[in-house]
Amino acid sequence: MSAMRRVLVLGVALAAAAAPALASVEATPGVPALVTGGGTHVTLKGATKLTLNCDLRNYSTFTPAAGSAVIVNGYLSPSLLGVTNFADLTISKPGVVSLDNNAAVNGVLTLSNGRLSLAGHDLSANLIVGGSAASYVMTPDTLGRLVRTVGNASAVFFPVGHSAYNPVSVRTGSGTDVFRIAVLDAPPATGMTPSSALPRAWAVSHANAPGANGDVRWSVQWNGGESPVGFDRSIGGANSAWAWRWTGTTWTPMANVRRTDNGLYPAVDTLVSALPGLWTLGGLGSLLSAGGEASPRALELAPAWPNPFRGATNLRYGLPSKSRVTIGVYSVLGERVATLVDGEQEAGWHMARLEAGRLANGVYFLRVQAGAEVRSSKLVVMR
Repeated sequence: MSAMRRVLVLGVALAAAAAPALASVEATPGVPALVTGGGTHVTLKGATKLTLNCDLRNYSTFTPAAGSAVIVNGYLSPSLLGVTNFADLTISKPGVVSLDNNAAVNGVLTLSNGRLSLAGHDLSANLIVGGSAASYVMTPDTLGRLVRTVGNASAVFFPVGHSAYNPVSVRTGSGTDVFRIAVLDAPPATGMTPSSALPRAWAVSHANAPGANGDVRWSVQWNGGESPVGFDRSIGGANSAWAWRWTGTTWTPMANVRRTDNGLYPAVDTLVSALPGLWTLGGLGSLLSAGGEASPRALELAPAWPNPFRGATNLRYGLPSKSRVTIGVYSVLGERVATLVDGEQEAGWHMARLEAGRLANGVYFLRVQAGAEVRSSKLVVMR
């Protein structure tokens, strides 16, 4: 039996070391599966199509020849276990197919119908055909991501989402890099007000050091039902949404990262940054204290951003109670050059904006007074 070769009706050529190790189709607690036993060598010959409406549980050596394909269809919710390399893989079924280990598609990943859930495992894909709200790579967490090589010639598409389809397209500034992308449905709330931030975040990581490939340009897609009240998708306005990056403890607004918006639904926004991380979109009014409290215990003044700045900088300050507030900007000679706030304000976190306007290049001082408390910081105008 050691030299015996058998062919399944599915067109799989099996070279087995012993007869009991050959493939079989079994139902274990009501779950149908194609199981290949240990000690078996499974080869999918070129042009072979292995079509499944059940789990694939591989405990053998699985070798897919170029041109072969695994096609998952039907109406169940199968899982793919033990296959680390596919030549071609096609998802063509309603519902969800689960990937139960890290894997690579060396040929073509075709997304025709249904979702392919990574469930904590990476999937590397060379070429992808399809990708839509009806069929995409599902990332239930940021541990498992879609992995693709990206260059600067043209944008590379990542058809990802979780409960909804929120794909990403990526292009480097120079050279090539390997990117890992996932979508998170429930980004951390610390530092943001959900009423003016998207309930989506995109996890972006890459192999090279930040900046090694210049500024990376990526486009993120979000849908009409995901846009909350108070979210301003305009570009460059006082209340326009910004790109925000998660620091591990709170969200930080990143100046000049969000560049364009298509003005349509599905919405497509372009972001430009060399930094990896977890990113989302939200208005400047989305800020809370770092601990997520509605108001601080004493007067607080957060660092201005951006600083140094060219056109404008944004200021965040927190009041422990209702107070009369005065915010002034002073030159190094002590001359007041701007008054940003002068009046009574409620307790909580507030925003102010300083336009550089006719201010000359140089150092200025910001002074915030609320009742008897005073805070100050340094600002730098640099054109």
